[in-house]
Amino acid sequence: MPRLGTGRLQLADGLVELPGAEECCGFGGTFALKNSEVSAAMCADKVTAVRETGAEALCAADNSCLMHIGGLLSRQRAGVRTMHLAEILASVEENA
Repeated sequence: MPRLGTGRLQLADGLVELPGAEECCGFGGTFALKNSEVSAAMCADKVTAVRETGAEALCAADNSCLMHIGGLLSRQRAGVRTMHLAEILASVEENA
């Protein structure tokens, strides 16, 4: 997941870094297939962290992570959308 901070993304009002952002979501290619229970548990931990922030959207730079986390958020009807970093940067460019 993209990290916020000095020299990286400028923080806009309301943006927060996800606690445990450096931890894997559990997808990792064939890892999710070969270790489905572990993968699901890792994703559940990530989704818990997302929901605890109260965020309306989750930004990541990896489509696999977005698909994995977004799928569980959707199944839980969490109301949190996932967005690729490129989508956010493009919307900023359009509004500039």
